Amino acid sequence: MDALTTFGSHRLVHIDLKGAPPRVSYFEKLFPLLRSWGATGLLLEWEDTFPYNRELTQIGSNALRNLSNGYSVQEARQILQIAGDSGLTVMPLVQTFGHMEFVLKHDEWKNLREVPSFPSSMCPSNPRSQPLVKALIRQIVTFHPDIQYLHIGADEVWHLGLCPVCIKRASASKHGKASLFLEYVLSIAQFIKETYPFLKIVMWDDMLRPMSIQVLNEHYIGKYVEPMIWHYNPRENFSLPPDIWDKYGSIFPHIWGATAYKGATGSCQHIPTIRHHISNHERWLEELSVNVGKINEFRGIAFTGWSRYDHYATMCELLPTGIPSLALCMKVWLYGYTEQTHNQVAKSLGYIEHPLYVTPQPRPIPIPNNLLFPGWQIAVGIEWFLNYKTKFHGLVYSEQILTWMNKWQVSNNYTNPMQLESLIPAFTDMLMELSALENYMRVQMEMVFYTSMLDEWMGSNVQPMEQELTRLKQTAENQIKINSSI
Repeated sequence: MDALTTFGSHRLVHIDLKGAPPRVSYFEKLFPLLRSWGATGLLLEWEDTFPYNRELTQIGSNALRNLSNGYSVQEARQILQIAGDSGLTVMPLVQTFGHMEFVLKHDEWKNLREVPSFPSSMCPSNPRSQPLVKALIRQIVTFHPDIQYLHIGADEVWHLGLCPVCIKRASASKHGKASLFLEYVLSIAQFIKETYPFLKIVMWDDMLRPMSIQVLNEHYIGKYVEPMIWHYNPRENFSLPPDIWDKYGSIFPHIWGATAYKGATGSCQHIPTIRHHISNHERWLEELSVNVGKINEFRGIAFTGWSRYDHYATMCELLPTGIPSLALCMKVWLYGYTEQTHNQVAKSLGYIEHPLYVTPQPRPIPIPNNLLFPGWQIAVGIEWFLNYKTKFHGLVYSEQILTWMNKWQVSNNYTNPMQLESLIPAFTDMLMELSALENYMRVQMEMVFYTSMLDEWMGSNVQPMEQELTRLKQTAENQIKINSSI
């Protein structure tokens, strides 16, 4: 099956910059590769790494606290230039309803929250909400003068119709919260159409799925937006609503799809489960083969690669670790999956004696030196980290510690020095290896990411293990001194 002609003309690679945004130099290496693999464009989610200015300065990278974790105007323009030079179009994604933490966390805009204590969802009834969103859109569109599409997000609006005004509006509306949602989205879409009539508007579809054809038609949503149907599950639990294609086909002239190559199998995952993502793409191809005739035009697909599950979540798979998965998923999308395809992609990336992983299981190091994709050193370092983490848990939760050095024994000075003495070399060796791992990762990450990202990754993943091993070693040494003198 050849998706070049069957399933839309667009193949967008989603770059999620709200977690571990790479340096511009990384994109210089990555973007031409994406084009060679079959990508036609980027779905670029800037979030707070974008250099907003004037009244929006505090939201983006121009804010003093964000200078080291976002892009300057010059860098952001370089990214767009590199994409253009690589033959990749850009569809910017700016959230307008849900996932608004990067805006609503600020004191100036806290009163726009639907629920005062939760910064995720914008209140559609607050008279200041639309002016803020329109300002975001103006700056994004102005900065991207050549775009044809704008993605307005609008997914996972967790809190809708909960403030007193929204409750009253929903209760007075014929379709309740559905009308509340659609009226807000339509007002944003109408603003875009009036201000930028050349732009086509794309939005995530999940909030539309439960709505009936009648509700969607009564709000004329099909005149303004193109839904992007996202679903990231593998074949065994792929579960789009059975009527979705008939419903959307009767309402929307144009429809998109969205798969995932990383960032969809665990909120703190470190390496993609490639078998999961292959299966997701295979199942999508089957879904489209059966249903694409029900719609007027399938625009294309976005290969999503989430970096955080939300603004406050820890980082999941780093972009370099997702490159092998992305390369294989794009090949699957274009030509289907075979073992030969898998091996060809693996070989093209330099995985010859070091097989391309299909499950996120740690593997023994040594580190290979022949991989051929940007940031491979980080991908291998993450494998080393996972391998180390397995050994760490094996030691910290070992029978030896549970039997001769548990908390009760330590608090009562009831320990056997002979057993503890044999643990100290293990703690020492683990600390030495952890130091080597940390040094390696700092050197490699510094070439791809900003320092603030390194600090977060080390603080979330390496330092807790270092602190625990140091504590255990000191505890063992103290117990030996105490109990040897009794």
